Amino acid sequence: MKAILIIEDDIIFSRTISNWLVKQGMKTQCVTTIADARRAIAGKAFSLILADMRLPDDNSLSLLEWMKEKRCTVPVIIMTNYGEVENAVTAIKLGATDYLRKPVQPDILLELIAGIREEDSGKPSFYRGESSKTQEMYRQIELIACADISVLLRGASGTGKEHVAHEIHERSHRRDRPYIPVDCGTIPEDLAASEFFGHLRGAFTGAENDKAGLFRTADRGTLFLDEIGNLSYRTQVMLLRALQEKRYRPLGDTKEYPFDIRLIAATNENLEKAIAEGRFREDLFHRLNEFTIRLPLLTECREDILPLADFFLEEANSKLGKRVEGFGREARNRLVAYHWPGNMREMKNVIRGAVLLTPDRKWIAPDSLVFPMTERDGAGVSGVTALNDAQKEKECILRALEQTGGNRKEAAKLLGYNRVQTFFRIIFPQVIKRSTASNSLISDFMCVRSPYTCPAFTQHIKMHIFFHKALKCL
Repeated sequence: MKAILIIEDDIIFSRTISNWLVKQGMKTQCVTTIADARRAIAGKAFSLILADMRLPDDNSLSLLEWMKEKRCTVPVIIMTNYGEVENAVTAIKLGATDYLRKPVQPDILLELIAGIREEDSGKPSFYRGESSKTQEMYRQIELIACADISVLLRGASGTGKEHVAHEIHERSHRRDRPYIPVDCGTIPEDLAASEFFGHLRGAFTGAENDKAGLFRTADRGTLFLDEIGNLSYRTQVMLLRALQEKRYRPLGDTKEYPFDIRLIAATNENLEKAIAEGRFREDLFHRLNEFTIRLPLLTECREDILPLADFFLEEANSKLGKRVEGFGREARNRLVAYHWPGNMREMKNVIRGAVLLTPDRKWIAPDSLVFPMTERDGAGVSGVTALNDAQKEKECILRALEQTGGNRKEAAKLLGYNRVQTFFRIIFPQVIKRSTASNSLISDFMCVRSPYTCPAFTQHIKMHIFFHKALKCL
């Protein structure tokens, strides 16, 4: 659960309301000025803000204006001894959720908090960052959101391209219309026409019902094409023709239909190189690239690393049902020192694994932070460190299996891997290989206590041991 930020210069009142909220099972953080509040909001995700109207350095109306400018959607309840109607109206217009007079009645406040939680339970949240590069990116998002032009998002894997695409949609005039994301790598070439344009019943073998394609589903909304470089050349030609003519024809149909969509594409590939090699059409590139937004690497925004880590920690605590306090000093130093080749996605997975390894009410230790990319990318990590990381990685896997009752699919999801086969055929064996000497494979894994030793899991380990020893004999 995220903490509640209390902005109050009356220390006694602040401690009183904080202690009462803690007794209700909530976390709190107290500050006394608007300046401290801004720093707290920029560095940590909160579920609610309780703010006094008048503070030593400014009033809460200025904070609401700042939050509106930063696109910060945290609910705010204004508290004051001065119940002027004008201030209440102004606060509500600036985005305040409610306006309470002091002394605040606990039952009324608790009722408001419960209502806010219910309303926000389905809303996605994301830490936006305060670094100069991140702020420049959001400035560009703001500029082009309502321009209704095609946008190409370029950035390395894990930099948050899908989040940016959704932000553009939410800030556009199409925000009340469909937002349809699609991974281009999952569209087979022979089914691409059906996926994009749909088909009629009987159009081909297996077409038992009519199907609305992506163009129809996303009509008047936004279509997000992730990893556009994975489309086959033939699919690119088909897509380009539809975008040029603003019309499409479902398979098996004799009519063409107009469409009105905002197209956002994303890639981590060098499309200019792909064009030179004949793998990507130059005319499609220019059609998609009416405006380019480049997403920065996490290492280019180092001031965002620790706040982002705190954000992912809160998220992991919520999803895993844990109550890990935070990161120890050495762990925070290690987070900052690491080069994060997998960017935010890697950080999210690393922190989720660390939360699994850390008992409730404890601080995350540095050896609980397992960086799976260290060996592969030659980051200069010693063999001992890599081995320790692998051991911790193994512990994460086993603990996830314990938590899911031996269900490999759920364990993979819990650890942040969407593709179960990739995880258990590639990542899992590599962890075993790195963390266990060949002579001790059996003792290390076959003697693991229940509940890890489910039959399927045991058989998987036996197969791995067999192939490992067979390879040694070659």
